[in-house]
Amino acid sequence: MLPIETNLNRIEKLSIQRENENFRFRSFLKGLDSRKVDRIVHRLHREITNQIDCLECGNCCHSLTPTVTSEEISHLAALENMDEETFEIQYLDIDQFQGSKFLKGLPCKYLNGKECTIYKDRPSDCHSYPHTHKWGFTRRTLSVISNYGICPIVFNILENLKIQLHYTDTPNK
Repeated sequence: MLPIETNLNRIEKLSIQRENENFRFRSFLKGLDSRKVDRIVHRLHREITNQIDCLECGNCCHSLTPTVTSEEISHLAALENMDEETFEIQYLDIDQFQGSKFLKGLPCKYLNGKECTIYKDRPSDCHSYPHTHKWGFTRRTLSVISNYGICPIVFNILENLKIQLHYTDTPNK
C-alpha cells in the first residue's frame, strides 16, 4: 500500500498531471472482471477510510453539489421551517438533462467551517460519498476520475488500485 496522501493541493495538482493516465486506466479497467475489481476496491475502501477522517477534510462540501430526493427535500424544508416549494426555489437547482434536483451553491449551505450542521440529516448522496463502497466500480469510472482530484479517499483508492492490478501506463505515441 502506498503512503496515504491527504494534502488537497497535491491531490489537485496530481489529478491534473495524471488526467490522461487515469482515462487510460479507465479503459484498462473495462477489460477486467468487474467483480474482481469491486472486491479489490472494497478492500481498499475499508483500509483507506480507516486512515482518513472525512470530517477533517470536507472538500466534497466545498466542491460538489449533492442530489436530493423528494423525501429529502421534504425533510430539509421542514428543518428550514419552509414549505417544499419555497425551499426548492431558494436552495435547489435542477439538472436539465436528468431532471434530478441538487443543492445549489458552494460551499454547501450546511457547512460551518468543516462541520456539517445537518450531519445526521444529510442527503443520502452525501452519506454514501465517495461511493467507493458500492458495487459496479467499473461502470462509474467517469465519476471516479472527476472525484479523484477532490477526495483523498478516491485518490488513494485509484492509485493503490493501479498497483494492485499491476497497471503500467503506456501513453499513446
